[in-house]
Amino acid sequence: MAISKQLEKLLTQNKVKHEVVEHRKVFTAFDSAETQDLKLTEVAKAVLLKGRKNLYLAVLPAGNNCDFKALSKLSGDNLAMAKEKDIKAKLKTKIGLIPPFGSLFKLPLFIDKKLLKNKKLNLPAGSYTESVIMNTKDYIKLESPVPGNFAIKK
Repeated sequence: MAISKQLEKLLTQNKVKHEVVEHRKVFTAFDSAETQDLKLTEVAKAVLLKGRKNLYLAVLPAGNNCDFKALSKLSGDNLAMAKEKDIKAKLKTKIGLIPPFGSLFKLPLFIDKKLLKNKKLNLPAGSYTESVIMNTKDYIKLESPVPGNFAIKK
């Protein structure tokens, strides 16, 4: 399974330098970090959140969980984890395959400040066997995520 065609198009159209890395099949960001021999703080994961009326994407380090109270404060909405049916319906994908690019889905995007300390980010690419590596600055420029402190230890 290759990188998501939508993602490839987004990165190419915006002339974003990136590298696609192949790895063994993984279903979680935690496993992705382990497989690629990377720190959990270098690998990002995307979580779909559901508010009263809207959906949101949150991007945080692989080894963390979401603090929904902090995210709710950040968004001004009462947020919780979206259900699998929301992922299938809105993102047309499965759990573990969410690329952290809100612009692909026209969704507001939050990024945990811990990820901003990295020079590069290792991001899910809409595939169980590939990830995208890009400069954090380029990701921020492309996606304009709202930064916040919402990643908590598992």
